Amino acid sequence: MSKANSRVEAFKYVDRAIRLQLSEDAALSEVEECLNKALKLDPDSVEALQEAAHFYDAVMPNARKARRYAVICREKASKVVGEMEEILAQ
Repeated sequence: MSKANSRVEAFKYVDRAIRLQLSEDAALSEVEECLNKALKLDPDSVEALQEAAHFYDAVMPNARKARRYAVICREKASKVVGEMEEILAQ
């Protein structure tokens, strides 16, 4: 699978995880599985990392996992901000 296709598939899993959390009868294990699949497909996905950090912080509390995903997300997001700053500086 190409990197672009992996990113699209990862986004689909993030979207599914969000939709499951908004539903009345969602199984948390299914949400977690979607987030894990998204991160496996695209470990650099800021969206997946952010959603995983929120999930483990507020929905299925696990402070260690929430912090780990938050740290990685901040690192990846900082890189994106730097790239955007370079574009804006042109």
